[in-house]
Parts: sequence; C-alpha cells; structure tokens
Amino acid sequence: MQWIEEHRELITALTGLGTLAVWMIYLQVFVSNYRRQLRATLLITRGSGSGLDARCFLSNMSSGPVYVASVLVKLETPAGSLMCPVTDMLQSEGEVPTEPRHRTRQGPLGSGEIRDLGSFGTLMRHALGKTSERHSSDDLHGTVLSVMVEIVGHYGSEDLPIGARRVFVVLENAGGPVIRGRELQTQQIRNRRDRRRLVADLERDRESSHAARSRVGAFRAELNGF
Repeated sequence: MQWIEEHRELITALTGLGTLAVWMIYLQVFVSNYRRQLRATLLITRGSGSGLDARCFLSNMSSGPVYVASVLVKLETPAGSLMCPVTDMLQSEGEVPTEPRHRTRQGPLGSGEIRDLGSFGTLMRHALGKTSERHSSDDLHGTVLSVMVEIVGHYGSEDLPIGARRVFVVLENAGGPVIRGRELQTQQIRNRRDRRRLVADLERDRESSHAARSRVGAFRAELNGF
C-alpha cells in the first residue's frame, strides 16, 4: 500500500493512458465498421442451371439504394475481345417486357433487392449482335470463351460512379456449354483511379446505336474467319 501511495500519480497517469488507448481502438473499430456500411456492394451471380440459359442476377447488398446506370458485357473469343453495352434490351432478345420502364436494365435498385439481367446466352447474343430466336446454345458454340459482366452505377452522395464486375468462363462439355464463375466473389470497384475509368464506360454506353452496330459488325466478320 505504501508503494501504491508513493506512486499514485504515476499509476493514475498510466491508467488514463490505458483508458485512452482502449477508447481510441474502439473508435477506430467503430469508424471502420461505419465506413464499411457506407460502401456500395453489388453481387453478380448465376441463377439456377449451368448452361447459357442460366440467369444472371444483380443483387444490391449496400445499406442504401443504387442507381444502375450501365450494364456492359466483355466477351473473350478466338478473334479477340469485344466490350459492348447491354443496358437497353433489344427486340431480338425475345424477352422484352411490354412496359417501357422495364425495357431497360437501367434504374434504381433498392437495398437487398435483386434484378434479373437476363440469361447469359441473351447477354452474349446482344453483345455479338446475333438475332437468332432459337434460344439454344448452337449459335454460340465455340464462339465465346468467357464473359465479363460489369455494372456501373451511382450511390448516395458519391462524386464518382461505383461499379462491380465478375468474369464467367464458358466450358464445353458433352451436354453443351457450361457457365462457371472464374472467381468466387464479385470484384468491387472501389479504387478512385478505377472509378474514374468507369466514366469512360458510361461514355461508351452513350455511343450512338449506329456506331455500336458498325463495331459489332466488323468484329463478327473477323470472328467468322476463325
């Protein structure tokens, strides 16, 4: 007791520093969790089935709504790669709703909500400009090696677009093409430099339909040579 009495001021100071350190750690954990809750999180997943008829779903796991501004598809083929916006549905897709507001993949997506982007085969045919109404895998056999689905949107008061992407590989087997995710999780585009690049993707989606058809036509001509 005498030692404690003699070093009372030192013990009090050390106790205060220890309490301050605990509160600083608690504050850091609280701020980190709060910032994590504020970040947008989008999931791109494959629905039931494994063929080209399997649905591609977009889920908003953010704490607030996300406005989906653009949906882009990048195809890897024997002739090279092709990136094409598929935000607006085409009549040739064969699954266009009658209501105008449902004829686009653009629009707000609430927290916890899921949006059906269409089948993987439909997204591929859209990017390639195919107009086949057979809805089978025959017209895509050996054409596409992988497909990357990229989402660009706006979230809260963020000054830059937010985004997410995921790559699915197309595997050939006896029963027809099979869609598999290359990675287990969806890549979240959160780096500010990468988010600035999303602006270019939004500009790509704003290109005229004539320019898009010309680019796809030239690519299909090259692809037919393989």
